[in-house]
Amino acid sequence: LKGELTPEKLQAEIDRCLVQVNNQMSTWQSDSELSRFNRFEKDEWFPVSNETAQVVQTAREISEQTGGAFDVTVGPLVNLWSFGPDKSEHKLPSEATIAKTKSRVGYSLVDVRLSPPALRKSQPDVYVDLSAIAKGFGVDQVAKVLDTHDFSTYMVEIGGEVRTKGSKPNVESWRVGIETPTPFSRGIQNTLKLSGQSLATSGDYRNFVVIEGKTYSHTIDPRTGWPVDHGVASASVLAESCMLADAYATSLMVLGPEEGYNWAKEHNIAALLIIRDGDTFIEKPTPAFEKLFPTKAEPTMTTTWLIAAGVFLLAVALMSVGVIFSNRRITGSCGGLAGLKDDSGRTLCDACTNPAPECRGPEETADQEDEPQETSPHH
Repeated sequence: LKGELTPEKLQAEIDRCLVQVNNQMSTWQSDSELSRFNRFEKDEWFPVSNETAQVVQTAREISEQTGGAFDVTVGPLVNLWSFGPDKSEHKLPSEATIAKTKSRVGYSLVDVRLSPPALRKSQPDVYVDLSAIAKGFGVDQVAKVLDTHDFSTYMVEIGGEVRTKGSKPNVESWRVGIETPTPFSRGIQNTLKLSGQSLATSGDYRNFVVIEGKTYSHTIDPRTGWPVDHGVASASVLAESCMLADAYATSLMVLGPEEGYNWAKEHNIAALLIIRDGDTFIEKPTPAFEKLFPTKAEPTMTTTWLIAAGVFLLAVALMSVGVIFSNRRITGSCGGLAGLKDDSGRTLCDACTNPAPECRGPEETADQEDEPQETSPHH
């Protein structure tokens, strides 16, 4: 740290940065800019911050690029399936209810003005949801704070979204693991060496619900109104900004194995699709991804430790701030990697010599956050 900048001052600055993003774009926070706009029912320009306008503009552009597979107005469908802030009992909605809710969805229903920054809706019940892009934007904002203080090397990670700059102090690239997409265990499917890149992964294996014996993903296809139901277990995307990587990863999860791969290839996006094949997984990289990573690195405890070390290096104090997705605090400072194990079954927590007091064990984390909710058809 340079000059009068102390770890505590940097912590406070990062905290303020992420709190501001929440105050602007969280749908889980009733007084955020976005929540107030969603309640605004007039066909008039609604003033917002420059940041909110820019993120909505980018989200709208990606919505158009993907033909609505990514849709900035998907919020009503997310809430219908009880994955949003308007949580209700998990039950299977009727086709009529889905069709009625879809009438509120369509990226062309919201307009953006950058100067002066404002949003406008063309029907009163339009509901903008930035959950699939704002977390990546938050990572970019933290990186901007570090750039302001002339950090030449860092790794920022929030809830699985990563942005890197430079290399580790020992001149090695940052090593980041892509998780094996299984719901009740944690392992590393692939390991990437990053420098000056952003990585985001979207998957169907952590956040889902079981209704009447069938599993439904939290990723909703705005075009159909239903949760995605295809072979893609996860999609990882590299991009120059974490905001773009975040949105593109969600887009590929909606588009599916063939349409998603072809779209990413056409747009020269570096993406890795992990596709279920019975009890195994098939990796399907795009040409742009293969150009960056011609060979696959085998995940080892050393590799895993390097992932954790990247997070510990900054002490990633930012991990204590609420996440846009659920407005909850991220526990500990390991960036959600506490459950990853090597071939011997050792976890990162076993290797950590100074765990944060609030850290929970992986079993407790899995029990509280990863267990699916099952809804009886009789309730």
